[in-house]
Amino acid sequence: MTGRASRLAVVAALLLTACQPNRFVTGWMPYWSGSDGRAAIGTADVASLYSEVSTFWHSANADGSVSLKASGSSLTTAVTAIRAAGLPVIPSITDGTAKDVMRGILDDPVKRANHVAKITKLVIDNAYDGIDLDYEGFAFVDGSATWSATKPDWISFVRELATALHAKGKVLSVTVPPVYVSSGVTRGYTVYAQPEIAPYVDRLRLMVYDWSVGAAGSIAPMWWVNAVIAYSSSVVPVKKLQLGINAYGRHWWTKADATEVCPEGALQSHDSIEMTEGPALATANGATPVRDSSGEMKLVWDVKVSGPRGTSIPPPKWTAPRPAVTTIGRPAVGTGLAPALRLAPAGITTCTVRHIAYYPDATIIRQRAEAALAAGWSGVAIWAMGYEDSSVYEALGDIAAQRPNGDPTASLDAPVVTGGSLRFTGAVYDPEFDLPVGAHLRVTRSSDSSLVYETTVTANANRVGLPTGLGPFHGLDVTTTLAPGSYRACVVPVQWGGTDGTASSCQSFTVT
Repeated sequence: MTGRASRLAVVAALLLTACQPNRFVTGWMPYWSGSDGRAAIGTADVASLYSEVSTFWHSANADGSVSLKASGSSLTTAVTAIRAAGLPVIPSITDGTAKDVMRGILDDPVKRANHVAKITKLVIDNAYDGIDLDYEGFAFVDGSATWSATKPDWISFVRELATALHAKGKVLSVTVPPVYVSSGVTRGYTVYAQPEIAPYVDRLRLMVYDWSVGAAGSIAPMWWVNAVIAYSSSVVPVKKLQLGINAYGRHWWTKADATEVCPEGALQSHDSIEMTEGPALATANGATPVRDSSGEMKLVWDVKVSGPRGTSIPPPKWTAPRPAVTTIGRPAVGTGLAPALRLAPAGITTCTVRHIAYYPDATIIRQRAEAALAAGWSGVAIWAMGYEDSSVYEALGDIAAQRPNGDPTASLDAPVVTGGSLRFTGAVYDPEFDLPVGAHLRVTRSSDSSLVYETTVTANANRVGLPTGLGPFHGLDVTTTLAPGSYRACVVPVQWGGTDGTASSCQSFTVT
């Protein structure tokens, strides 16, 4: 097959996907690259791979409120684009507080309840489909000595927020750094209590990147990715899990010869590069990309640099003069005053700076996605939308279908009546999306169709017998009480954005 024919075959496969969505990709759309993020879902073929999008505009404050890190108009533009693609909007909230502040909020039941209320109001007021928590301060700011005290408060917070959101038909996603087992030892960020919060969350996203930061190395070596998948699969229902995948790399500076002295400012620790910048960096520096044993692409090139040697010599310390004397003498004839002090030049030095860069390509991103899907995970989450290029979606679009096709569905079982207590069960889901949907339940009196009970909840109870490819967490389970009489109950799915769908299922029953 020629290159052009191969390209056309890929495009044809993607167009087929657009008709039969294969939604196992999610991603974060950051405020600093909103236009690039919007472009990622700007075509039907790519949007058909996405199951939801998390905008990255919100930050938690020290008083428990949530504010924007960029303009409201830019967020509105992003949300409009996500809605136009037919996708759920699950904004992320980062912890914008200083060291130990958030754990203080969570440790105080009143402050914690206030924070839960603020987040829930944000979701309801903006018709978001849920929220994603990205509270990394416990891991990277507070320090591990605080974890034993933080962990139970964090669990309580997640449970209480989930209860509040589920009572409104919304979902809770939580994003955490990973945990893995190596040589029989559990390592990583156990403060986030994956097993304990698993019953309450609808999504648990693992940020499996930044293995190497301070020194040159892979961003997410496959052995580590597999170890994270193995651990989380053992403690969390797999259909709630998503693998965070980096669409960026890093570039380090180091000395090719440790004995050389480099000019001042010649060595920079590291910087980040977008996936799209890797090939351009190779071309600009005559470097040849090679696939590292980690699975990522690696570049190495050397540059000779010359410049001033180290920092300038500091001036001598100034000493305050002694008390003034009544007469001022002049130096003896012939001695004169010494020349003004001049700083000696630092000298010029030359060294060879070795540049090393690691970055992902479509091949390794697909490999990570296939590892997650093979473990039964719901899918992958890309950090960040706009850092990737079209080759990623060509590679992911060729993966076998993960979701069944069809329209939103509601099925209501015959209510279980025990005295005046009513238990309503059933299944409510959109088969294209593994994310739970809201379920709107209405109960009317049979004699005059008057409304006697109404609620909207998240249909996320464990339910058996759902279509292959759809996770089990799409069950309806609601209990209430009614006076004796004859009734009719109906349930409908809630569409993304909060409006009722058209599918419905009804049951008539009598309370004696």
